[in-house]
Amino acid sequence: MATAIVTGGAIRIGREMALHLARNGFDIALFYCGSETAGEKTLREIRALGVQCQGYARDLRKLDETESLIGNVLQDFKDVELLVNSAANFIQENIEHTQLQTLVDTLQLNLMAPYLLMRDYKRQINKGMIVNILDERVARTAPTFAIYSVSKVALKHLTELAAVEWGASIRVNGIAPGLILPPQGGPDDYLENAAQRVPTRTHGSLHDLTKALDYLMENQFVNGETLFVDGGESLR
Repeated sequence: MATAIVTGGAIRIGREMALHLARNGFDIALFYCGSETAGEKTLREIRALGVQCQGYARDLRKLDETESLIGNVLQDFKDVELLVNSAANFIQENIEHTQLQTLVDTLQLNLMAPYLLMRDYKRQINKGMIVNILDERVARTAPTFAIYSVSKVALKHLTELAAVEWGASIRVNGIAPGLILPPQGGPDDYLENAAQRVPTRTHGSLHDLTKALDYLMENQFVNGETLFVDGGESLR
């Protein structure tokens, strides 16, 4: 049975991606950081679907540890066919107010860790597909989340570079979500209010993102693309 590696797999988009892949028969290598409780809960839910799931509680900002992770996975799973890079932070600081720790942590987690995981996936697995979770902001100039936006724009470019370099053996694509989830701790009416700035006047759902993932997995001639799932918000 094929295995998928999912980073940020305990919560939010990463969790939904991992559960969706498990429902479709993938064994799951689940990378998570932060709440052990959330990680263990997701692991139990995935295993209840009848597939194998191994958890790897890691802080991907620790790049020396990140370099060993693909090797760790291959000790537990032999047939890895997919890497989903979903782990990220999302800190609201414009350029002027960006703190040094925000700058370092965001670049390490949102860009450098996916870079290393992609590199090592190529070196050690060299088949299947990589999907990077981006953001519709990569098409806009929105300084509110400054270093977050920089990291996601760079990850989009990395997606395209890898697609050109590795296309003969690995397809590399991105999914750029728009208004899907409220920020953690946001008000109950956040999505409804924010939907007024989206051309469709609606917000999306996690199901919309898993359908995008299905499309990328099924269409073998899609490589180097970023699939925007945002109701057209990135076009504004």
